[in-house]
Amino acid sequence: GDGAGGGGGEAGGGQAAARVVPPVPEGAGRREMLVLGIESSCDDTGAAVVRGDGTVLAEAIASQVGVHEEWGGVVPKLAQQSHRAAIDGTVAEALRRAAVSPADLSAVAVTVGPGLALCLDVGVRKALSLCREHRIPLVRVHHMEAHALVTWLPSCHAHHAPRPHPPSASVPQAPPPPPLRSKLLPPFPFLTLLVSGGHNMLVLSRAVGDHTVLGSTLDDSIGEAFDKTARLLGIEAIPGGPPLERLAASGDPRAYALPRPLSRTRDEALRSNCDFSYAGLKSAVRMLLEPQQPPKKQRKQQRKQQQQQGQGQQQQPQPQPQQP
Repeated sequence: GDGAGGGGGEAGGGQAAARVVPPVPEGAGRREMLVLGIESSCDDTGAAVVRGDGTVLAEAIASQVGVHEEWGGVVPKLAQQSHRAAIDGTVAEALRRAAVSPADLSAVAVTVGPGLALCLDVGVRKALSLCREHRIPLVRVHHMEAHALVTWLPSCHAHHAPRPHPPSASVPQAPPPPPLRSKLLPPFPFLTLLVSGGHNMLVLSRAVGDHTVLGSTLDDSIGEAFDKTARLLGIEAIPGGPPLERLAASGDPRAYALPRPLSRTRDEALRSNCDFSYAGLKSAVRMLLEPQQPPKKQRKQQRKQQQQQGQGQQQQPQPQPQQP
């Protein structure tokens, strides 16, 4: 669940509570570091405890899928309310699964953007609160850079990823792996295709904090195109991509002729650069479906009836418990 909105940097504030993060130690000192990561950029509240060598000791996620399906997309205010309700429990559960107390942490890392500002604010405030209480550094994380560098985690190079632990299970400490420096894959420089929520970009990374966006979407991201196409097909799930992909797996790829994005443009600049476009493909699907759907006026009446039925169900009096 990643945010399509920008402006993540304005959420949170209060940087005076955090001190400058000291240089990361090498060898055994690095393995002894414990960092709590907090993520609240869109519609999932996430927390994880990560050792300094990149080993994820434990994680916890609170999903908001059921909150937004009724609206066909993420509603920022509802997402913020859900984050507020879940943030304390999610962080506490991640720490419990890792058998780590807040006093054991070396730092707290938190997503500061990009994302939905209302949602980012919840995670940043929680991180600042922990840093103030335990006098530990705050690490501000750029959402997209984190995606690009996630391949450096040791679990990405294991033969199989560790299974998540059930809430009631204790999490044993993993044996120390080789130093992180030998596992930086791919090495700089490298090229990344970032596809995350409302973001769709081709990025050249030369070092941590040194990235060049070679291309981005001119209109919709691929994630938005999937969600909007799913809605056109009557899929109510959020996100719509997974059920749409399952349907496509059993379909006929030659049944309909759909355009390849930007393949017919006469603009030489668009043909030669690294940008993406999915609005035309989404419109082609809509035009393909329109002859098979009821008239627009009838669809509006159907939606109005469904809304009235839903409101009527909400207004029905709740059954009262019987007195003994």
